Parts: sequence; C-alpha cells; structure tokens
Amino acid sequence: MKIFKIKTITMRIWITFTIMILIIVCSISLLYISAFRAFDESQKMQDLKTAHDTIIKNPSTDKPLRFDKIKNLERSKSFLVTVKSDEYEIQDVNKSPNGGPMMPDNNMRKWIIGYLDKAGNSEKQFKDYYNGMKVLFIISPASSYGKDSYFVTYMPYFVDNRILYQVCLVGLVFIIIGFFTAKIVAGHISKPLKELENYTKRIANKEWKEPIEVSSDDEIGSLANSMNIMQKQLKYADENEKMFLQSISHDLKTPVMVIMSHAEAIIDGIYIDSVEKTAEIIKDEAIRLEKKIKQMLYLNTLDYILENDVENKIINLNNLLYNMVDRFEIFNCDIKTDISENTINFFGNEEKIKIAIENILDNALRYARKEIVLRLKRYKENLAEIEIYNDGENISEKSIEKIFDNLYKDKKGKFGLGLAISKKIVDFYGGEIKAINRKVGVSFLIKCPIYKGEA
Repeated sequence: MKIFKIKTITMRIWITFTIMILIIVCSISLLYISAFRAFDESQKMQDLKTAHDTIIKNPSTDKPLRFDKIKNLERSKSFLVTVKSDEYEIQDVNKSPNGGPMMPDNNMRKWIIGYLDKAGNSEKQFKDYYNGMKVLFIISPASSYGKDSYFVTYMPYFVDNRILYQVCLVGLVFIIIGFFTAKIVAGHISKPLKELENYTKRIANKEWKEPIEVSSDDEIGSLANSMNIMQKQLKYADENEKMFLQSISHDLKTPVMVIMSHAEAIIDGIYIDSVEKTAEIIKDEAIRLEKKIKQMLYLNTLDYILENDVENKIINLNNLLYNMVDRFEIFNCDIKTDISENTINFFGNEEKIKIAIENILDNALRYARKEIVLRLKRYKENLAEIEIYNDGENISEKSIEKIFDNLYKDKKGKFGLGLAISKKIVDFYGGEIKAINRKVGVSFLIKCPIYKGEA
C-alpha cells in the first residue's frame, strides 16, 4: 500500500497553513463556546436570584411579576413549600394568568424539595440534573410563613444553540478565507524557490549567465546570495581548470616533442654534437616529464594516501632537517641552518613530511640568488615553526595567496604542483603553511603541532 505523499512545497505550505487556520479557528470557537456557556449559566443564575429576591418581597399572586417576559427568565417558576411532619404543602407564588408556560411540574418540584435539608436555614443556589436536563434553583427560608417554610425559584437551563451556529458560521468563513490566503502565501514563498531551482540547474550545466537577482533580506535572500557566491567560485574554478589543463598539456607536450625530435634525429643520423649528448637530452626531458606526471598522480591520490596511511611514528624534526640539508648538498647548494638545540618531535608519516619540506626547498633552489636559510624553533608551547628563506624576488601581493593552489601559474607561465602537495600534507596534520615577503627575499613558514608523548 503506497502512502500518499505531497511532493511540491507549494502544496505542503498550502495544506499546512490551511490546517493551522482550521485548528486556530476551531480552538477559538470551542473556547468561545465554553466560555459563553459558563457566562450564560452564571448570568441566568444571577437573573434567577434577582427574580427570587423580588418575589420574596412581593409574593402576592394578584398582580404577578411577569418575569416570563424576560428572555433569561421565561421558563422560571416559584413556589412556597411548608413542611408538616412527613407531609409538605405547596403553594404557587407569582403565578402567571391562564397557566401558560407557568404550569407546575409536580415531579420536578418533589425532586427540588429533596434539597431542603441541604439548604438549611440560609439561602442556597443549586445546579443539578433532573431526567437529563440541567435545572437552576434557589431555596430560601420563609420564616414569615412558618418555621419550616421555604421559597423556591427554579428554571430549566437550555443552551441557546443559535450562538453555536453563528460561531460555526464565522469559523467556516475564516477557514474559507484562510484557505485562499494560504494558497496566495504558498505561491509567494515557493516562487523564489522555483527560481533558485532553475538557477541551480543552470549552474549544474555550467551556464555562467547573469547572477540571480536578490529582492529580499530574509533566509531566501541569504540563500540566493550564497548561490551567487557559489556560482562565482565555480565559474572561477571552471575557468582555472580549463586554463590549467591547457597549460599542463603544453608542459607535457614540450618534453614529449623534445624527446621525439631528438629520437628521430638519432634515427636519421642528424644530431647535435654526439649520440651520447642527444641521449642525455632525451634522458633529462624524460626525467622532467616523469616528475611532472608523478606529481600529478600523487596530488590526485594524496587525500586517499593520507587518510589510509597507518605508518605514522614519532619524528625528530631536528634530525630530519639536518639529514635533508645533507641530501641537498649534492646540488652544490649551501643551506644555512638555525635549528633549535631542544628536541622537537612530531607524530606523522615521515615520508610525507619529507615531501612537504623538500618541495619548498626545491622551490627555494629555483628562485634563490645566493642564500637559503632553514630554521626550526618552538613557536608556542604546542607548536613548532619551520622557516625556509630564500633571497630571491618577492612574490606579488596578487599571487602570494594563490601559490599553494594546484592551478597556480608562476611568472614564467609554468604550473607547479609541489607547493599544492605541501599544503595538502601540512593541512592534513593540523598545521599551517604560508609565504611572507621579506625586505629581501621570501620566507615559507610551516607551523605544525608538537608531539608531547613519550618517544
């Protein structure tokens, strides 16, 4: 059995509003009817008491008080009862002419007389049911007529259902009005949502047209603003991705073309200097091409490698940096060091940390003029700072925030992936990496958490 589901938000809002209005109207109607009945009953009892007191003062039946002409008292009756031994004597009081609605109901009077003991020697008001009908009555001692004499005024209580019908009619009118109002409100709310839906589909299809117009400052307006920001960022990423693919394909094609041209030269016997020299050129270009491809593949799989690599251990950063300096000496590079004497440990994968630092050192080698400085110090109680300085040209303010982007293109028009790899590794371990221009040269700063456990 399939459950009926409302798919459109317009219908959901419409039905929700209608149900809410229905509940509110019904609740108000029930509350009003309940309050009205309580008020009506209290008012009729008050009127009955007024009539009762008036009759006590003027019990004559010669000129009866026509309370039956009053709407709240049209069914009221009064009588005087005198109790004698096991018998009682009933005398009509304020009897209307010609009987009419004032004809006595002896059975009801007998039932009321049963409450004389509860009244005692003081006036009492009673509300009780007789044969399923609610009766209001008042009993007062009539000492002027004898010791055991009482005045009784009573009246059957009926609810005026006309009020109920009027309230129901008003409620129905409000429900109908609310039904159409809800439809208008639902349409008003869902209209911008439909526009956002169409706008999202255009973004999904990479249709970078005009941004959506925001005409409100509410949650929908905030959503539209966020979508406009998303569209700009996606457009920027899409354009950069296209530019990156075009440029990286050029970077890959160049060494391939060099390799192919020199290989053909060997085949044709037309080569520069010697076969050995040409083979060296082919080898160098192949190494460069291999490095570029490895970087691309490594960056593409780095997230998975970091998440699933369990070969973590305690790393002595002091020793790691000293060993790294020794390795770079083969490039005839004099790297100055300023490494803390106190041991600073880090917990992670040693190979990944080496790659992150080596990429920055490799970058420094390309751009340094004469000097490279490697520093390690305790930055805060729980952070270590590695600084790699080179005295090359400053990075433009426009580019300094983008050099760690894998789509960044340097001033020579080449794409470098090394810094993007370094940033991804440092970020994974909860560190921070950034570049700062000095008065002369550039510093790359890596901040990483210090491991305080036992070595």
